[in-house]
Amino acid sequence: MQSSRRSELALVGWAALTFGALLASFSAFRPVRDALILDGKPDDIPWLFIGTFIAVTIASSAWSSILSRRAHRSVVPVAFHVFALCAIAFSVLVREHVAPVAVGRAFYIWSAVYNLFVVSVFWSLLSDLLGPDKATRLFGPVSAGGTIGAIVGPALTKLIVGSVGVAGVLVMSALLLEIAVVGAWQLKKLGNTEPAELPAKSTPWAGIARVAKEPYLLAICGYVLCLSVAATFLYLDQASIVKVAFKSREARTDFFASLDLWTQLATLVVQTLVAAPLLRRFGPGIVLAVLPLAQLGAQIALGVTGRGAALTVLVIAMITTRTVQHGLTRPARELLFTVVDREDKYHAKNVIDTIVYRLGDVGSGWLYSGLLSLAAGAGTLAIASAPLTAAWLALAVVLGSRFRRRAAFS
Repeated sequence: MQSSRRSELALVGWAALTFGALLASFSAFRPVRDALILDGKPDDIPWLFIGTFIAVTIASSAWSSILSRRAHRSVVPVAFHVFALCAIAFSVLVREHVAPVAVGRAFYIWSAVYNLFVVSVFWSLLSDLLGPDKATRLFGPVSAGGTIGAIVGPALTKLIVGSVGVAGVLVMSALLLEIAVVGAWQLKKLGNTEPAELPAKSTPWAGIARVAKEPYLLAICGYVLCLSVAATFLYLDQASIVKVAFKSREARTDFFASLDLWTQLATLVVQTLVAAPLLRRFGPGIVLAVLPLAQLGAQIALGVTGRGAALTVLVIAMITTRTVQHGLTRPARELLFTVVDREDKYHAKNVIDTIVYRLGDVGSGWLYSGLLSLAAGAGTLAIASAPLTAAWLALAVVLGSRFRRRAAFS
């Protein structure tokens, strides 16, 4: 019993360190990325969403092909290596001032792929190592490790960017990714109690095929699409408001860094004190229902707020919804994958977390522009969000019920 407890603590520790390193790597350069994109017009952002969707589709199909030839757990640290090398390559391009506009756009697309892909791959590995019972207890602390990393990342950037510049920050991000590589190998060893896994034969589109034939996975797709649409609405609201409120790149970067900091601090409190008790008491269905209500409240608040108070309401809305998303929804959503088979954990999950999520970005980006062109004002978006929230809540209930049935037989 004592040995089992120590093994579980070691697994949680390495998982928290790995997730923390991944999010520290990403969050170190995210404020700069979000500030750079506003050098252009916010109306151009949906075009970048299209580029990101194409990129994640290519990455996801390549991932399925790799999984058909290699043991699933073994390729996770290799994937982190590849992204670290990409960060080094961007560092060189930035330092040498190669095609700044084109490189900046490519960097935005790459960073969006990075954020979705490495996080999805990490949780695939973790859900493979843990069953639903352990995951219910441990996903909260592991998520908290990621949040600490998301706080450390921008703090390190503020500390070193003055002396090493953006290129140096990217090198730091690559080094943080290498810490995640070490963590992934340790997790693989700690959880490697099963016989050697033989990859199933698959095609580049295996993940899509697996999602299409499984109602439970389709319900997760629906939930993720609703999440993506609602989050994109708020993200584009943010771009428009911040573009008007702050004229310089430096001021925007500082604003985004402060917003991230307060969000991550609030998320850490929720993950450490609230997530695990709620998941144990109510299961993922009830917890998944919190975000739709928070997003609808945020959209209504922005819709009825005058221009003078828009920035204040935006700050409250973004901190609240992101805290709920990362503090409650993330562990609850990852818990859903602990009751599917290994192939779905790696193939289908990656498709849902990358292609489906970015498909929501693309569709909602153009829907947002269309709704505002039909009737100016954020109130239109609040009205449009009502049926979205209803569908989103229904999917949360369905997923909670199906998870309980699957967990009972796992």
